[in-house]
Parts: sequence; C-alpha cells; structure tokens
Amino acid sequence: MKLAVIAAAALAAALSLTACWSATATRTAASPTCHQQYEAWKHGVVGGGFAALRSAFTAVASARDSQDVPKLTAALKQAGAAASQLSATPPPRCADPKGYYGQMLAKVTAAAGDAKAASGLSALIVAAAPLRAVPGIEKTLKAELDKTVGASR
Repeated sequence: MKLAVIAAAALAAALSLTACWSATATRTAASPTCHQQYEAWKHGVVGGGFAALRSAFTAVASARDSQDVPKLTAALKQAGAAASQLSATPPPRCADPKGYYGQMLAKVTAAAGDAKAASGLSALIVAAAPLRAVPGIEKTLKAELDKTVGASR
C-alpha cells in the first residue's frame, strides 16, 4: 500500500514538472505520454527494487556455482522477496501491454517458492530452474519497451 502511495506521488510530481516546464502549458494539463508514465514509474516507484533483484540473481549464480546450500537458499529467498516487492508496482499498462514484466517476476517468485520446500543442493538447483527463462523474458520486455515508450528510455 505504501508503494502505491509513493507511485501516485511520483506520477503526480512528474506531471507537475512536465506542466511547469512546458512553454505551452495551459490550466488543464494534458495526459502524460506513455514515455512520461514509464519514466515516472521507473524512477519513482521501483527505484532500488531492480538493483535488489539483480543482486539476488548474482548471489543465486554464485551460490549455485560454489554449491553452497545455505547461500543458495538465502539468495533464492532474497530474489523472491525482491520480485514480490516489484510485483506490487507494475509498470504502466501502455508500456507493457503483453505483461512480460509480470511473467518475469512470476518466474522468480516460483523459484523462490519451490526453494522453500527444497532439501539439498540438487533440489535447490531444480527449484531455481524457472530463473533460466528470466533473461529471455527480459529481452522480450526490453524490445516491447523500445516500441511502447521509445528506445531512448
């Protein structure tokens, strides 16, 4: 709920700044473009959430490679927490109409959920398997964002 309030405030701030900077601003502000909505979301709402998710991915890979069960368990838990936080504040619908963002986070959440029931290294590696799909979904999401909000994002 707190993130929703922050998201609304970030979007309102972006709209206010856009209206103030525009030489042709009128008393009624025009609807923000998809690019403006996306930028307000990206810089205002999700902030360090992506950094936390990337950090968790790095930790998962490192723990998997070193076969460290406690670290792998913790890293998958960290990735799930970051994905849950990011899921609470999706990007504007115009930016991701096909829902790739949600699909990507669902894979991370599934891996974290499966890790809770996993026992031992091999079970944790199997639990982490949905993470293999994330880079492909992320690539597709980036291509979609290039079309919907512009390549200069």
